[in-house]
Amino acid sequence: MTDADRVEILSERRTNRWVGLAGGALAAAALGLVLRSAGLLLVAGVGVALVAYERVAAPPPVSIALERRFDPAEPGVGESVTVTLTVENVGERTIADLRLADGVPDGVRVVDGDARLATALRSGAATTLTYEIRGGRERTAFDPAHVAVRDVTGVVERRARVAAATETLTWPTNADASTIPLSPRRLGAVGDLVTRDAGEGLAFHAVREHRPGDPLGRVDWHRLARTGTLATVEFQRERTATVVVVVDSRPAANLAPGEHSETAVERSSAAARTLVETFGDAGHRTGLAALGPTPCWLPPGRGASHRRRLQDRLAGHSAFAASGADSADTADTVDTGSESSDDGRGRVLSEPPGDATVVFLSPLCDGDAAAFVRRLVAREFSVAVLSPDPTAAGTTGQRLVALERRERLWTVRSLGVAVHDWESDESLDRLLTRTEGRPA
Repeated sequence: MTDADRVEILSERRTNRWVGLAGGALAAAALGLVLRSAGLLLVAGVGVALVAYERVAAPPPVSIALERRFDPAEPGVGESVTVTLTVENVGERTIADLRLADGVPDGVRVVDGDARLATALRSGAATTLTYEIRGGRERTAFDPAHVAVRDVTGVVERRARVAAATETLTWPTNADASTIPLSPRRLGAVGDLVTRDAGEGLAFHAVREHRPGDPLGRVDWHRLARTGTLATVEFQRERTATVVVVVDSRPAANLAPGEHSETAVERSSAAARTLVETFGDAGHRTGLAALGPTPCWLPPGRGASHRRRLQDRLAGHSAFAASGADSADTADTVDTGSESSDDGRGRVLSEPPGDATVVFLSPLCDGDAAAFVRRLVAREFSVAVLSPDPTAAGTTGQRLVALERRERLWTVRSLGVAVHDWESDESLDRLLTRTEGRPA
């Protein structure tokens, strides 16, 4: 594709920058004739000349080429990406007034810098635009940049859409979610659920008296050699787990550390996409829930059709929608008032089977979130908490909220729950790598 093929002209228009100039020129001419003023006649002549220029002026061509680069080119789940857009004037004329807005995809937030540019660009010259984005999911396609060029006086304008050679960026959907451990009451990772029943498996369970028909491979030959008594080794039986991923989407969780930062609800929803895919890949029965004004519940299941329903619910249900930092609160004050009883908590507490593991994604910035975890533990669910940190340290209020949150994390951990503190500038991949192989 040539540079010309990447330019789509949208419109040409006059900006009406000199609206009223013709009337002013005629008034100056009439007054100059009446008063016999050469100065007024000169002003009228200049006005007529400018009006004539406006009638015949043509906007400059949109003779620019764009090159977009990403760093990193292959980001991790939830990782920020720096976009560098190079704008080059490949035409023979200077563009006196160039205005550009890059085509940032829907659902992607600019967290640093500006995706807009206003400059003049001589023939053969180039300039760069750099900004940082976050929040993309899977394969993300950039729209063509919107460009407006004007002549040197600014009276005529041409608008166009200009595509860059690189238009797509791919965030992975699956981090290695199997590294999130369960509470200490059940050892191992989510996905390696060990029952108390004896049977086939890998981990030692018990030794019992040998029975006719027991496999030779399970005979305790050491005991036979030592005591002359036949015995059979039994192992802990492993089976697939039932996991319910719960996203805290209540207003009390819709917090962000700054104006351009992702909210805790957005980060939790993105992590939920990874978790349900990973658990599904492992063959586990996976359910989905959201707490909030529009609660969501999808019972645990498995199979391709159920996995599609999970992803459709995550993509389409309003509880998981990207609300953005504009509608979020900064974490310097937190509403700790009681939430409505109809926010989905009752269903999560009553619907899953008793052996289910609940993975709760919440910033834990209010007492209701911690109380919900306490009730899950009281129902004898195995619980893991992944907690995106929405706090900042800029003001006294923000530092106080951060301190209260840290105390709440400690309280939840004291219940025997594995709690992972997900820092605001940390990708999900990095969090899971950090937590792999060590207690929460």
